[in-house]
Amino acid sequence: MIKIKGFENYLKFPQIPKSRKLNFRIRYTSTGQAENTARTPKNKNQKKSTKFLFLLFFFTVLNLFSEQQIYENITIESAPKDINFAQKIIREFASDIEKFQRKIGLYPDIPVKIYIAEDQKDYLSIINKNMKIMEFSQGFYSSKTNTIYIRNPQKIRGFIKIRKLVLHEYIHLFINYYWKNPPLWFHEGMAVYFSDDLSYDRELNFIKNYILGNSLCLEEMKFRYPKNRIEWESFYAKSALAVKYLFAKKRQEFYTLWDNALPSRDFDKIFLQSFYFTTKDFSNFFEEYSKTHFRAEILLASTGIIWGILPLIFIIGVIRR
Repeated sequence: MIKIKGFENYLKFPQIPKSRKLNFRIRYTSTGQAENTARTPKNKNQKKSTKFLFLLFFFTVLNLFSEQQIYENITIESAPKDINFAQKIIREFASDIEKFQRKIGLYPDIPVKIYIAEDQKDYLSIINKNMKIMEFSQGFYSSKTNTIYIRNPQKIRGFIKIRKLVLHEYIHLFINYYWKNPPLWFHEGMAVYFSDDLSYDRELNFIKNYILGNSLCLEEMKFRYPKNRIEWESFYAKSALAVKYLFAKKRQEFYTLWDNALPSRDFDKIFLQSFYFTTKDFSNFFEEYSKTHFRAEILLASTGIIWGILPLIFIIGVIRR
């Protein structure tokens, strides 16, 4: 389902009254042909221009899809000037959802709403209604409205980054759908790792913070972010590395966890039944694992820090002469 705010004005047709907003569902059959499942309430007084708009809008929507997908519950709302961007998002997002769901082995038909902020002012007004979200965020998922909000694309560099952002927030929605009180590190770890956002720079940042003692253990990361924003990148990286460990080293147990997932199910209980250790036990284990596994990386990072300091030492030596 696609809903683009202001689309009627963009086409220079009279706007459809709110009581007669159109709901569009594009279903693709196994042959790749599209079925018309668009529905609109009956109204004897409906104008001809509205009927024409319906046909034009419907065939425009058909052109948005290039792959054979069955995703009826994706809603995008944007300003008229961002329609091309909204079209591009809808083409790619369904594919990203499918790839993620294949990795997890679950295929829920969860309604997804995406709101593209018209400008900076619009985004800040949304943030003010969600006080936990900081001004520097590029996007976020609100469980209150069940909506993914993202900055205007002009404020985010690169479409790949935007795709990762939207998938990241969708994964938060996905986890919220299944689990009651999942740990924050699991939330962020799943979102970062499965949106392919665990970059080398992020890992290196974590290692440096680990050396400096700015890394919290997973148990401390269960329900709160670090107070210092500088430590957030390390938080995301460590969360992703923890999920990466579970997925790579405990693959069968990881799948068992998700096989037993149900809406609002107790996360800690199923985690214990799946992995045969508690989240606290895993926190203790992962600290020890980090000390040994990242020893070479820590040495490399330390060498990098030393080489980074050497030019400064040389400059100080020259000045003192």
